[in-house]
Amino acid sequence: MELKKRFREFKNKLYVEGAFSFANTTLLTGIFLVGFALALGADNFQLGILMAIPLFANLIQLFSAFILESTGTKKYTTLISLFLGRFAWVIVILMAFGFIKEKTPIIILIIVLILSNFLNAIGNLSLLSWMKDLVLIRRLGRFLGKRNIYASIGGMVAYLGGAYFLDKFDGPKTYGYLFLFATTLGFIALFYLINIPEKKQKIKAINPIKFFNRLKLSFIDTNFRPLLYFGLLWGFAINIASPFFIVFMLDDLALSFFLVSILLIVDTLSRIYGLNIWRVIADKFGAKPTLIVTATIVSLTPFWFIFINQTNYLFLFLIFLVSGASFAGVDIAVSQVLFKSAPRKNDAYYLSAFTSSTGLISGLGPIIGGFLAVFIKNNTHLPLMNLLPSLKYIFLASFILRASCIPLISRIIEPKAREVNDVIKRMKTLRFFSFFTNLYSFANHTSKIVLIPEKQFFTLQRETFKAAKKGFSKIWKHKNREK
Repeated sequence: MELKKRFREFKNKLYVEGAFSFANTTLLTGIFLVGFALALGADNFQLGILMAIPLFANLIQLFSAFILESTGTKKYTTLISLFLGRFAWVIVILMAFGFIKEKTPIIILIIVLILSNFLNAIGNLSLLSWMKDLVLIRRLGRFLGKRNIYASIGGMVAYLGGAYFLDKFDGPKTYGYLFLFATTLGFIALFYLINIPEKKQKIKAINPIKFFNRLKLSFIDTNFRPLLYFGLLWGFAINIASPFFIVFMLDDLALSFFLVSILLIVDTLSRIYGLNIWRVIADKFGAKPTLIVTATIVSLTPFWFIFINQTNYLFLFLIFLVSGASFAGVDIAVSQVLFKSAPRKNDAYYLSAFTSSTGLISGLGPIIGGFLAVFIKNNTHLPLMNLLPSLKYIFLASFILRASCIPLISRIIEPKAREVNDVIKRMKTLRFFSFFTNLYSFANHTSKIVLIPEKQFFTLQRETFKAAKKGFSKIWKHKNREK
């Protein structure tokens, strides 16, 4: 309790640390990582691997409790893990400046990303746990909200500054300077954490059998499984295409880094706005109907990308505006259902099982998407393979998969949740969000058209299974009579 009384002394340090840390992350991921990989000659499959690594890093959450209990210190676990994770980028910086000459630079980049992301995952998890010890529960939401504002400002400044720098100067060394600056910001962020105290804790004995027994509870819980199934398929459907939107804009449309960064900022700002709207709607009408509406609208994002080319790319501003605001609703709804579905006694195990398993499946998305894009690009002589650019086939696949997720939401259990029509009626009363009701109606009808062949396939599959079962029963009875 003494630490929480002293919170005012160091809260500003945590705010500033958040700004520097998010600026560091921004300059080492997204358009900057994709741009550097393209400069090194990476193909879509290699890009898919690079963008899958941060998603796979979520697996470390399964063992976060082990790590924190083993070390007995959240502060030094945070500082050491984040320092090593950020220091690993020195290898990439030296490679960009030409001090490390390697015939396969993408392999070096992949290794560094794996090392850095897993170390950062450990550091960020221990930092969150450490902050929870420092902040009063009644002020936690306000603190995290303000810290996110500082982080968003740091990220937006980094986006614009880094994009302008890359557009003005070209070549691998430009990325070297950019990554050196980003790494420096990451080290500065750590200085703000050094003098912040921590709550002392004892090192506990770890029982792996007990841990895994609790972890598997979420997978056998019939109330929790519908949400888990949705999360797994949805994560894959989103990430098979979303990481390649940046590749498409930079490579296929040849947009400038600055313009792409503006689009990403539009997405961020619309998400912030959407958070305030959907939070109120989800609290009043329930997370389940909110999820149905927002996920249906979000499913259209890759569909719109199919029609984008170099003559109409300005429509991307509207796409990112709608997608960002809608995705905020998906995030809020999934989080609320997740917290409601996880029993209070073992909630940590349910949460870690959900984030880790969905992270694993989500990580497969960019890899498979990249592999398919390369395969299609190299086999345009095959039937139907030359109708669209290779990435647009991936966008089409993502749209179909996202639409396939919508029926799974109806199986999610949420007591006292209202109907979708209640959410639609409320949206019509909001000036900006009344436009979203038309989008939902269009997306809903489009999704149903997509799902008709799928339903017919599963109906045929079910009827075939029934016929086979009936035939097998007849054969079995005939054999028993002969005996």
